[in-house]
Amino acid sequence: MASMMISGLAGARVGPAAVSRKSSVRARAGQSIRMKSFPARRAVELATVASLVAPGGAQSGANLRYASISSAAGKSPRVESIAFNDPTPAPWYAREFDVHIALDKGLGSIMLLGATALSLYLANSGYAHDFIHFWEHFHFGPKAIGLFLNAHEWVNEGLMAIFFFNVGLEIKREFAFGSLSDIKAALLPCFGALGGMIAPMGIYLALNMVNGGITAGWAIPMATDIAFAMGVYNFFKNRMPPAVAAFLLTLATVDDLGAIAVIAVCFAKGIVPAYLAASAAITGALFVACKKKVTSMAVYGGLGVALWYALLKGGINADIAGVVAALAVPAAAPAPPGSHAHGMEEGMEPTLLDDLIHSLHPISSLLIMPCFALANCAVPVDASALGGVVGTPVGRGIMAGLLLGKPLGIFALCYGAVKMGICSFPKGMNGKHLVTVGMLAGIGFTMSLFLIEQALVGMPAAAVSAKLAILCSSGIAAVIGGFAMTRFPVYFCEIVCDEDEGCRPELYEEQVFKAENDCDEVACTPKFLTEGEEESA
Repeated sequence: MASMMISGLAGARVGPAAVSRKSSVRARAGQSIRMKSFPARRAVELATVASLVAPGGAQSGANLRYASISSAAGKSPRVESIAFNDPTPAPWYAREFDVHIALDKGLGSIMLLGATALSLYLANSGYAHDFIHFWEHFHFGPKAIGLFLNAHEWVNEGLMAIFFFNVGLEIKREFAFGSLSDIKAALLPCFGALGGMIAPMGIYLALNMVNGGITAGWAIPMATDIAFAMGVYNFFKNRMPPAVAAFLLTLATVDDLGAIAVIAVCFAKGIVPAYLAASAAITGALFVACKKKVTSMAVYGGLGVALWYALLKGGINADIAGVVAALAVPAAAPAPPGSHAHGMEEGMEPTLLDDLIHSLHPISSLLIMPCFALANCAVPVDASALGGVVGTPVGRGIMAGLLLGKPLGIFALCYGAVKMGICSFPKGMNGKHLVTVGMLAGIGFTMSLFLIEQALVGMPAAAVSAKLAILCSSGIAAVIGGFAMTRFPVYFCEIVCDEDEGCRPELYEEQVFKAENDCDEVACTPKFLTEGEEESA
């Protein structure tokens, strides 16, 4: 009988026990797992699947130590044992820093929160006059072409165009390859996004019309901050079925698309027809370049800047130029040689969209969004301002729209669509998950603050009340949404192997695991269903 060793194949971590539900096979971390009559090819499948589903993968230090495979004359190779290393993660200071991993873990949200806190502090300190004066009265730019703007305008009209370019790229990628590429799968979150826009707007208008408030802010509570909502979700994602993440991401993406459309159509001011005609011509040139499969970013960058200028002078919000330019980028064009981007799905080759998002995401999250928060969250926080949050129709309308309108609208339209048979819940998702997603969608923040700058121009008192209402309601929605997620059971991943279907990851709830396997803490446990189960049971 011959034997061989396989090492470094998997990243599966074994907790206190690895158990087959039908057999009595058990092993602890670092111990062997005996498997009678288990084909060797399954070991390779097991290793491949484990490396995909294990949290942290090989970086956790908990990887496959060896697999012993034996073969006898005339018989297929059989796995005799598998052993895993004890998890020994490297200390944080010894790990290589990867900005994209850090962003996935919430670095962008931390930076945005830090910039918001700093802006509020400076606006309410002895530096308040100088800080606010800087944003409003420090002008720079070429006067000859009418771009002598203050710092606040450069952030909102300039840097935010790059942010919207990144948003547009992500939206196009979702339509081309992601959650919006399958119309049937995207239908339910699209219903949710529609309800999540209509209900908050309706509640805001009702409260302001009845109480003599300012109806111009009707669009403010309609938006969802994707980064913050997904950031809160990621803290508790092991308590949610995987389908919930795709649902929330799709809903927030469609929500952003709706907000962008509202900004373009409803907040135009001082229309100049000649510049609008130029904008139309440039837009046509962008999509001709897309049709011709032009991949040079110099072309899209140059036309995008020209479109930005034409829209700015034409009275349309110039940030829309970023979205238009992004939608013109060819979806299927390959990434340039030497790109560090990854395909959207495992095994997919990276595209030009992937490469651009890979490059712009850190700039957008770590530079543009903190600058936006610094420029737009500088509001005085005193008794009078705080009283305006709930004491004015604007503040009440925004808070009620985000905290009540969002979850009610999302739940009502989605649940109605399911009951009428138009669409169905994704696997593992139910009405309780839907309510939780509705609360997370109430985190407005970035896009809502941007809408305030468009809707409440020339109304500084109302803008202050609206900004504080956004900050308060977004914080409350995040806390309630996070708390609601903690009430769900923890989901663990198992690697299930059998002769018919091979190895695959499966999820199960904490209570099921504790009841059947009497174990307290498992992160990702291999489960083996072997041909010899009846013997070992």
